[in-house]
Amino acid sequence: MSQNSSSDRAMREYLTALLEEEAPADLSPLAKGPVEKLLENAPVEEELVTEKSQGINVPEDKVVAAPSVTREPVVRASVKPEPDVAPPELKKDLPPAPPDFPDAMAEYREEPFQALFFRVAGLNLAVPLKSLGGIHKWAKPKPLFGKPKWYLGIMPHREEQLNAVDSARWVMPDKYTKELAESLDYQYLVMLNESSWGLACEELVNTDTLDPEEVQWRTAGGKRPWLAGIVKEKMCALINVDALITLLEQGLDNSEKGTEEDPVS
Repeated sequence: MSQNSSSDRAMREYLTALLEEEAPADLSPLAKGPVEKLLENAPVEEELVTEKSQGINVPEDKVVAAPSVTREPVVRASVKPEPDVAPPELKKDLPPAPPDFPDAMAEYREEPFQALFFRVAGLNLAVPLKSLGGIHKWAKPKPLFGKPKWYLGIMPHREEQLNAVDSARWVMPDKYTKELAESLDYQYLVMLNESSWGLACEELVNTDTLDPEEVQWRTAGGKRPWLAGIVKEKMCALINVDALITLLEQGLDNSEKGTEEDPVS
């Protein structure tokens, strides 16, 4: 078995574990496509990434916040809420309430949408173009004390302060080793919606139109609300950008226990 086949199988197994469902066995690697497909014919912004021979254009009119879903209120007849019976001295020891994640991916289950595909540590990731806040050429971030280990620091951009996330450490904490850390070669910062958060990226792959049927959607609650689903034929994890932003703003990581010892000191 070739090294590429072994790598593909390992990544397929990892994506299956992420979704906590059995993925199809005939997943094919994500084929590279021209990076210039990213919003073709759009005007060029000076600060966006420019490769040696290809421009990557992210026009402002394509960067919009994913719409939230309006839910009808649930009416409960003659039912009074249960009183809070926890003694005052115990309330401070109760765990915090879980973050509230609106179903910002609902619209993508209804009709085809465009997504940007990029690669981190051999893992293919994708974000809907509507949730893409821009792409910036990588510059070494300025670290800040007292931040999670996945927080690489601040990248200045104009008058903004961009928060750079170590994508490999955040998405794959259980596979993040010293050897992996030393092999990373981040080249871009993929911004999440209109927030100041960006995912460090090693390689921009392409943009492509996805049909909802191509995605194995995450349907049940679980430990990974940032994972919208798996693009089955492209062996790729589709990101729920709004949920990921919420986790990052709360300083949460992607480890199952959240308190486990980091394998890389």
